[in-house]
Amino acid sequence: MKNKFLITITDVNGSRNILLSQVVKKIALYVVLTVAVALAGVAIYMKYLDERVERLSAARKELTLQNDALQADVITLQKNIEVSKQQFEEIEGKIAELEEQYGLTENEGNLTNRIENITLTAAEEYVIASQIPIGKVIDGAVVNDSYGWRVHPVLKRRIFHPGLDLKANVGTPVYSPADGVVQFAGNGPSGYGYLVEISHNFGFVTRYAHLSSKLPVKVGDFVKRGDLIAYSGNTGMTTGPHLHYEIRFIQRPLDPINFIMCDGKNYKELFEKESRVSWQSLVKVLSTQTPKQP
Repeated sequence: MKNKFLITITDVNGSRNILLSQVVKKIALYVVLTVAVALAGVAIYMKYLDERVERLSAARKELTLQNDALQADVITLQKNIEVSKQQFEEIEGKIAELEEQYGLTENEGNLTNRIENITLTAAEEYVIASQIPIGKVIDGAVVNDSYGWRVHPVLKRRIFHPGLDLKANVGTPVYSPADGVVQFAGNGPSGYGYLVEISHNFGFVTRYAHLSSKLPVKVGDFVKRGDLIAYSGNTGMTTGPHLHYEIRFIQRPLDPINFIMCDGKNYKELFEKESRVSWQSLVKVLSTQTPKQP
């Protein structure tokens, strides 16, 4: 009985004892272990499948969200296209008005060609070049401090600088950049020192500050482009001799560098760079004038 294995089978007919050898016993154990391992493998695989399904579900959810976002972007782009189309139609309408204004009855061609056809006449170019303050106001103008926000060299705090500071020794001649009338000449306010202010055509005003007290012009004087109007100095709130130069349009300060760099021939660049001036309104006014060029 040492290497025997007793199996008892009970049924309706009673109980029977079956005695197996130890080899059969091992086979039975192997079968049981194999089934157990198989069941464990199935359980692990089922868990893997469940995790895979969860990952796929999460990926599907993410793709759905991305699709919704893309659909929203498409709708936004469609709206932007519609707005751009309306703006394009408005531009075409304005161009048509200008074409009619300038007598350009030929409306064929693309938008670029039509825009290029809307140019100032030679007479209008001459009027603009002769009456707005362009060009240098002192010889050899070198910018010491630019237009815009800066830390004030005296006050040591950030304030807006409404003009240019041009390098100039005391006594440097200052010239008018356009025809105009002197509307201020004397000791100015707020640290300007001695100041000359000239009113020009079309709403332009120029200011020249920190001047020498020797002023060759007075209020009410009419000046021509290139006339001597002042000498640079070191008056007012300064850290050294220089000329403070401002250009204003309807009391709004403009960046003088755009005007200083203009020589009367490249003023089209001035129109593009300086957007605070209503150039189209000016052109409309000039279209009714036909002055003769010298």
